Amino acid sequence: MSIAKTETIVPEKPSIKEVLKNRPFMLLFTAQFIENIGRAISGLALEFLIYELTRSPLMMGILSIIWLLPFVVIAPFAGVYTDQFDQRKIMLWSNIVSFFAAIGFLIIYLLKDALTIITFIKIAPGHNLVTINYTHVIWPLFLLLFINSSSAAFFFPARNAYTRLIIKKKNLLVANSIGSTVFQIATIVGYVLAGVLAEASYLGSFITNAGTFLISGTLITLLFHIGKKPPERVKEKTRTLKAEMKKFYNDIRIGYQAVKEKPKISYMLLIFSAITFTFGAVNVLFIVILQGEMSLGATWYGIFQGLMGASGIITAIVLMAIGKIKRKVMVLNIAFVFATIALYFFAVIRNKWVMAAILFSFGIISVSINVPSSTLIQEKIAYEKQGRVFGAMQLAQGIAQLLGMGIVSLIAEYVLPMYVLLASSTLCAIIIFAGMIYSGIKGLMGNDYTESEKSDNTELSSIKDEPLVFDEKERMIREELELDQTVPTIE
Repeated sequence: MSIAKTETIVPEKPSIKEVLKNRPFMLLFTAQFIENIGRAISGLALEFLIYELTRSPLMMGILSIIWLLPFVVIAPFAGVYTDQFDQRKIMLWSNIVSFFAAIGFLIIYLLKDALTIITFIKIAPGHNLVTINYTHVIWPLFLLLFINSSSAAFFFPARNAYTRLIIKKKNLLVANSIGSTVFQIATIVGYVLAGVLAEASYLGSFITNAGTFLISGTLITLLFHIGKKPPERVKEKTRTLKAEMKKFYNDIRIGYQAVKEKPKISYMLLIFSAITFTFGAVNVLFIVILQGEMSLGATWYGIFQGLMGASGIITAIVLMAIGKIKRKVMVLNIAFVFATIALYFFAVIRNKWVMAAILFSFGIISVSINVPSSTLIQEKIAYEKQGRVFGAMQLAQGIAQLLGMGIVSLIAEYVLPMYVLLASSTLCAIIIFAGMIYSGIKGLMGNDYTESEKSDNTELSSIKDEPLVFDEKERMIREELELDQTVPTIE
């Protein structure tokens, strides 16, 4: 009798220098940095403008739901198209659409007074009842927000998949940490600038927003000259809509099957979505608490977001220095525990300095979750499936957050924010407690580098300039055969 030994794969030493010298990567994340500033500016301006006009927690919930809805509706399409087309083109078109949406925000704001309906109703001699209706201001802003969010739903999976193409596997955690640093710096710059602009005039916010997308799109265009071209796919041509829909369904199924085959990624997707559901209350009630209960304006909002960004930068730099994490699920579980604690304090504290500390901790928690989770997918999922897996992750989290915010929006008009948040923190604690027990029993918190999978060892940065060709039909048939081999047989 022989005992099989599990060979531990020791990754090559990560190199920060290699990543910083990678011109396509640095160009991509410079573009993302500028784009994130624009999204922060427009996001804050819209939140404060709509709350200023309506003073309604329900409308704030609807605003958040409209932002998230495309991530639910469009995520499956975004994942499939990311794997089928040049990710650079997807990112470029995303920026173009966002630019025109930003121009739309600017036009609606300039026409705000003309679109506002003011009605005078005479109730007694010398006394009139004045009603102000902002419906024709709000619904165009919501429509443009949906369009802007739809473009973002395509951008994120394309960016993650393209990062895997241009970065070696050993440097993925470093690259994602740099990307997170870029995002957090953009958060600081964006929200602080957004707070200053919003206090002065929302007009400046929307003009600056449009400018950032114009610059970001120009930088992404340069990727066509210095960036690696993704492998081409040869797809089976379909003649009918029914055949095309069936093929699209098969593409989505392959993505979910890829998730199912990786227990760590399946767990991460499930627990991440469940925690996202509980944090839906924060998205809906943050402005309500800030303006309604604490009487703090846009400047303090910018400061809080800046603190969250600063702590995120520190955390990302630490992860960058570490270079690799062997037990990413364990790190995620620990981060979720601290997220639960922070959510509880967010529910009961209304002191602005303590609130600042809570937001600072949120930055640490956010980076500790997002960087390891993205890296785990990039390491364990074959490149040609990554768009669909990131799309599946985006879809699951979008549905969870949408449900959470929808429930909170319905009850926020009748229940104090503190009680809603306390219920959310309690549910969050139950979820993470069950998750830690499950992941411990299943051994999911063990070393990530013990599975000898070819896709784990692929260095995509070594792909030559000429495009590779993947026959979609043959690949699907091969996967169907692999699925059939998993069915138990009786000899």
